[in-house]
Amino acid sequence: MSKKVNVYLIRHGETYLNRYGRMQGWSDSPLTDEGRTVAVATGQKLADTKFAYVYTSDSGRTLETAEIILKENRHSVPVINRTKAFRETFFGGFEGELSKVALTAIAEAGGIASFEELRKNCTVKELADLTKKADPYGHAEDFDELWTRIKGGLDDVVGLDYEDGANILVVTHGNTIRNILNQMCEGFDVTVEIRNASVTILEYADDKYGMVCVNQ
Repeated sequence: MSKKVNVYLIRHGETYLNRYGRMQGWSDSPLTDEGRTVAVATGQKLADTKFAYVYTSDSGRTLETAEIILKENRHSVPVINRTKAFRETFFGGFEGELSKVALTAIAEAGGIASFEELRKNCTVKELADLTKKADPYGHAEDFDELWTRIKGGLDDVVGLDYEDGANILVVTHGNTIRNILNQMCEGFDVTVEIRNASVTILEYADDKYGMVCVNQ
């Protein structure tokens, strides 16, 4: 039996682009007051959890969220490692666009009237590929580009040297978490919205992932 590790996946707190209904992938904006408040609450919930390693994407919103969470922790906290691997999806020409405008264009590229209907009928892979197809510049990440990046980061994290039962904190993004759950865990409903500052815990052992909790 291999060692077990618990991977805590946390979405960043609400940002101003979230608040204004804008597409926010590789673009960035600061946390709102509400975003900081919910990050504090998450930190308090995890105050007694000792983390062996901490990772974030290289976006300011995930770093800010991680710092707030760790400020509440009662243990000595590790250095925060920032990596491009855990970035949000790159939306190309849709970056900063009103979400309703971008999602309508993506739905039209799939020949479906609404994005909600598209999400019900398409796989995560098909949605990512349609986003690239709909992007007027063609710069958005397709599924293979996105998943290769995320999977590489995840493999690095679970390949670290840690004690059995160790906890690793990864502060990242909603669609990044959705893709990890979709690829690694059976039975996840991809239409579920990953809430700001919510906690999802995966247990990794023997080259397999299991869901402990989602969106808590």
